[in-house]
Amino acid sequence: MNNKDAEILLNFLKDIMYSRRYQNLNVTILEPSSQDLGEGLNTLSKYVRECKKYIDDICDGKEVSKPETDDNPLLSHIVRLTDKLKEDNNT
Repeated sequence: MNNKDAEILLNFLKDIMYSRRYQNLNVTILEPSSQDLGEGLNTLSKYVRECKKYIDDICDGKEVSKPETDDNPLLSHIVRLTDKLKEDNNT
């Protein structure tokens, strides 16, 4: 991986963690050897974005339904936690 790719990927990782600006990384700007990592970070970005939305909705008091897909391993744990907390509050 060259320095330019490392800088692009690091900045995208920072965007995933700290930014509300949600855009996929255009992996075609990366060297071919870095494109798989870029695609992986795009998937991570999607997962984090879904988690943040779910948590924001709960914090805003919105009635949230279970996510339509189960392909997000991070969100599935958050849903299990919130379901357990609701269950404990109802007993």
